[in-house]
Parts: sequence; structure tokens; C-alpha cells
Amino acid sequence: MNTILESEVSPQESVSYIAAIKMHVDELYNKQEIFGLSLETLELTRRFYNLCEPLDKLAKLETNTLNQLLSISQHLERNLVQEAK
Repeated sequence: MNTILESEVSPQESVSYIAAIKMHVDELYNKQEIFGLSLETLELTRRFYNLCEPLDKLAKLETNTLNQLLSISQHLERNLVQEAK
């Protein structure tokens, strides 16, 4: 059964959320803490960076691309929180 949830998050809130995740992942790379991450999380970071535009262009992304990026960001955040324990 497929369930479609209506998003109550505005595009501006989505962009802020994605920007926060991007800053967190950039920090992990700068500190070279990526070596302790699972392969799944590394794959999510790869997909995240393939879709992610510079922060000033995020608000101008197509709705479909923004939704994909938001979905990957949520999954990536969940994995990062789990692996930080």
C-alpha cells in the first residue's frame, strides 16, 4: 500500500533544513570523520551532493528535485544520528 503524505513544510523551511544538513556533512568531511560512517551513509552523502546545489541556488530548485533532496536529507540525518551513538 502506497501512502502519500502531504508536506506541511514550506520550501523555505526545506531549504534551511537542507542547508543545516549540508553544513553538518561538510563539517564531518573537514574533520575527516567520514571514515567511521557506514557504506549506506556514505552512499547517502554521495546522492546528497549529486543533487545539492550551492546554498544560494537551493530555493530555485524544481519541486521534484527539492523533494528528492529533502527525502535524502531526512534519511541521511537519521543515519548520522544513529551512527553518532
